[in-house]
Amino acid sequence: NSHENIDLSEVGGKGYSLIRMSQAALAIPPGFVLTVEFFRDWISILKETPEWQKFISAPSEQMVNLIDNVKSKCQNLEMNEKQRKLLDEALGEYPEVKMYAVRSSSPEEDLEGASFAGGYETILGVKMPTMDEAIRQAFASCLDSRVFIYKKEKGFTIDDFRIAIVIMEQIDSEISGVGFSLNPLNNDYDQAILNANWGLGETVVAGMVNPDLYIVNKIDKKVD
Repeated sequence: NSHENIDLSEVGGKGYSLIRMSQAALAIPPGFVLTVEFFRDWISILKETPEWQKFISAPSEQMVNLIDNVKSKCQNLEMNEKQRKLLDEALGEYPEVKMYAVRSSSPEEDLEGASFAGGYETILGVKMPTMDEAIRQAFASCLDSRVFIYKKEKGFTIDDFRIAIVIMEQIDSEISGVGFSLNPLNNDYDQAILNANWGLGETVVAGMVNPDLYIVNKIDKKVD
């Protein structure tokens, strides 16, 4: 509910920004956030595994290599009755939606002095039969070795983990891209930048292609 008070520690950076945009009546796709609390049981299960115990007891220089063993255990996670009920109720609010984006939303991302962009997973083109697997994949990304390397470099604790997940409508677009309201290359506030490619946009954000580039002059409304 976009009118509720927002706790960044429960909805994560991406979820927090999207809720604030919804409160401001901006045009964003409909959706909801599975909070950090939603995944509390999964976190407890993983912390009871031998792989996690070996990870937290290892010397700091070995911890990053061992976290992949913990991440692999996420493949066996299943929704309990409470999680299933909450998820089904949330999805039931959008009976007309045919395809979703499942987006990780960490409480630690996009904080001042730190950016976890590229570390956590977003799964595009998700339909109902693959929803559970997409949620597991997004959840597991909080245990990715890239995330733990970055957390260690930035002084974050690496003996704990948490994540929220945004689930929102996605259109089956033929062309997708990324837009910047100012030019990030030269800090020109009079220019907007668009990178675009065929498909759902993953090739653009993952750097898999050299996308089409459009430079829009916001003053005279022309495309350079």
